Amino acid sequence: MNEKLEEFENYLKNRRVAIIGLGVSNVPLLEYMHEKGAIVTTFDNRNIEDIPKDIFDKLKEYEVKYVFGKDALKELEGFDMIFRSPSCMPTIPELVEAEKQGAIVTTEIEMLIEMCPGTVRSNRKRRKDDYNFINISNTKT
Repeated sequence: MNEKLEEFENYLKNRRVAIIGLGVSNVPLLEYMHEKGAIVTTFDNRNIEDIPKDIFDKLKEYEVKYVFGKDALKELEGFDMIFRSPSCMPTIPELVEAEKQGAIVTTEIEMLIEMCPGTVRSNRKRRKDDYNFINISNTKT
C-alpha cells in the first residue's frame, strides 16, 4: 500500500473534517471520510429543501452534522481538515481564518495528487521504475 495514503487514512480517524459543497465531487468524498472514521460536518450554501433527497438521506444515514444556507460557513470553526468544492475559493475569509487556526484547507483533487506516488517526467524514455500518473486537464471530477 502507498505509505502516504496509509498515513493519511490513519490520520483521518476521529478527526474533525469539514466538507464544503455537496455536489458531484464531494459526495464520494463524504462516503470515503465516513468509511475512514472521520467526524464529518458538511456545509452547503443551498437551503435544505434544495438538497437532493438521495444526498440528504446519506447525511442522515451517516449521522453527519450539516449546515445549510448562505451563512453556513459562519460555523466553520475547529476543524482539523477542510475540503472545499472547486467553486469555493480558498481566499474567502472563513477559510483564511481556519487555516490561520491550523486547519488543512484542500480539495479532493489536491489531496489525490499529494497521495499519488507518481512522478512527472518529460522528454525522455520511460524507465521500468517509473510510476504511472493521472493527467487531469480541463475536467471537473
